[in-house]
Amino acid sequence: MTPDETVVLARYVRALCPQQKFDEYTPDAWHDVLGDYPLAAARGAAAAVARRQPFVSPAEIIEEIRQSRSERAADIHGPGLPAEVPDADPDDVRAYLAALRSQRTRAADGMELKRRPVAELIAGVVDSFGEIPKGEAEAVAEVRRPGPLGIVCPVCQSAIGRPCKAEVPGNRPPRELRTPHAARSRVASGGPAQLESPVAIEQRRAASLAHLARLAENEAAERDAS
Repeated sequence: MTPDETVVLARYVRALCPQQKFDEYTPDAWHDVLGDYPLAAARGAAAAVARRQPFVSPAEIIEEIRQSRSERAADIHGPGLPAEVPDADPDDVRAYLAALRSQRTRAADGMELKRRPVAELIAGVVDSFGEIPKGEAEAVAEVRRPGPLGIVCPVCQSAIGRPCKAEVPGNRPPRELRTPHAARSRVASGGPAQLESPVAIEQRRAASLAHLARLAENEAAERDAS
């Protein structure tokens, strides 16, 4: 979600929950929490939460998105979508599992399922003994690992397919993190590895304030006209 889209989301939640307090800093704070999620998913989640209660928080939006993804992933074909046969030979265990993982991920994202050349992508790097030759593992990992784990973490340098790590005091081994670093998620989604500079944040805050002011003026004009 871009900063401008977060402004749109904040305005949408404000319309859903008119008694909820918002100010010029709300879109910035919400973007820091919800920036890794698409606008359509966040908007749908906000509407679902608003049906149950009068206030909507970013944490509740995230939880609603996760529950929705989990429910869609439970149906491996995706809700309301036609059945898809995994594009792999069932006797090729590696290729078949990769196809199933890809299919389940796309179902969770609500994407239309189409045939994917998973078998062809993997067949070229698996030798006659069913092992992945050294040097080809990264390419296969990218096929098997969509999302943040599909890239090397720019923060801790964890390899493709491996969880992020955090340093532990006392010369102890680093511990694995349950969730990837935010920078890894941003890069995997096509965003920057580094956050915006303070100057850019202030510029965005000013733009958000101006946008909210224009929306308020438009609402006032519509009320006066009616």
